[in-house]
Amino acid sequence: MSSPGALLSARLPFHPRLPRSPAFASLVLVTGVGPLALDTYLPALPAMQRSLHTSAPMVQLTVTMYIVGLALGQLLAGPLSDGLGRRLPLLISTAGFTVMGVVCATAVDAQLLVGARLLHGLLAGAGVSVGRAVVSDGVQGQDAARKFGTLSSINLIAPVIAPSIGAVILGFGDWRTVFWFVTVLGAVMFVAVWIGVPETLPADQRHGSGVSATGRRMADLAGDWAFTQNVVVQCLATASFFTYIGGSAFVLETVYGIGQGRYATVFTVNAIAMICGSLTYRFLVHRLGPIWMRSVGLSFGMTATTGLIIVALLGTSRVPSLIVPWALLCVLTFGMGMIGPSSMTLAQAAGRRARGTASALQGGSAFLVGACVTPLTGLFGYHSLRPMATLMVSLMFCAFIAGFVSMKSSRRVAALESLAA
Repeated sequence: MSSPGALLSARLPFHPRLPRSPAFASLVLVTGVGPLALDTYLPALPAMQRSLHTSAPMVQLTVTMYIVGLALGQLLAGPLSDGLGRRLPLLISTAGFTVMGVVCATAVDAQLLVGARLLHGLLAGAGVSVGRAVVSDGVQGQDAARKFGTLSSINLIAPVIAPSIGAVILGFGDWRTVFWFVTVLGAVMFVAVWIGVPETLPADQRHGSGVSATGRRMADLAGDWAFTQNVVVQCLATASFFTYIGGSAFVLETVYGIGQGRYATVFTVNAIAMICGSLTYRFLVHRLGPIWMRSVGLSFGMTATTGLIIVALLGTSRVPSLIVPWALLCVLTFGMGMIGPSSMTLAQAAGRRARGTASALQGGSAFLVGACVTPLTGLFGYHSLRPMATLMVSLMFCAFIAGFVSMKSSRRVAALESLAA
């Protein structure tokens, strides 16, 4: 009987390598800087509110609009790169990202900053989506699984470590300094693409670049259950994770009274937990396969969010210490370190016939759902852990059930392919 890893390899197509392969370090920058810029300034949100003379919801909207931009950028650029090639969209998006970083750093009011962050995210999302497609153009099987694992982990880890980086920058600057830092990263990213990423999609492999051709590719993949089941699982798990990203700053400060420094420590430890989850995926995926690794990650997520709602229901009078919810959040981020890479690998394998479009749909949909849930904690209130915990456990439970259904379906498909081989 074939192993899970062998079955994955059998389902991935072969793509001849180009004379010069893209530098993987350049792709790491392209897919990592955008998510890093999502919430690097999170510890400075209260200071931004005072500096721009605006409200807390308006400041939080800068985060939400960036996530919306990340989603839309992926949904637009991925399919276009199937028709236009990869290099030109990457150069345009990285250059534009750098310019918008300057606009954000010099914004004089909250309204301008909200609009700039939308465009900032749009250009970042374009780079993320096309960067994943570049990987799909040249690798297959277990090599693809490992590289997608790395890129997906960076996508998830970057927003987790970003507030810690922001806190360090705030030690000698203000929120504008954080955006100047992001701008410099954008310039480095552009240079990395210019030097390290050649065109990876030959003209004879490109699809139509028109609106109708793009729409047909997206509709084809959206109607393919083998593809969409993996996207659904990823979206639900990401929504639970982004509920934590979007609401934790105000909830932990209000409920447990922690300051910027301790909040940065919480995020740093959680980032280490996610890195450990990602490394676990890389070490075990060739033995267990991405389907089983995702199931393990979902089990960790379900356990963590269930524990979090129990802590929330007990209240701070019975569980006054931050240690317990913090430990549970570490378990969640450890699980996400496995859920993200496995879902990306499975989705890209299922959507191999239109690799840029598959990258756009699975990445863009996840960030779009994340954008929708990020402000929900604020709407339901920051003065208790219950709203955030309730949203997180509800979404993770749906992801867990969807993952179970997807696992049974994927195993049936793998068994049929094994019999046919």
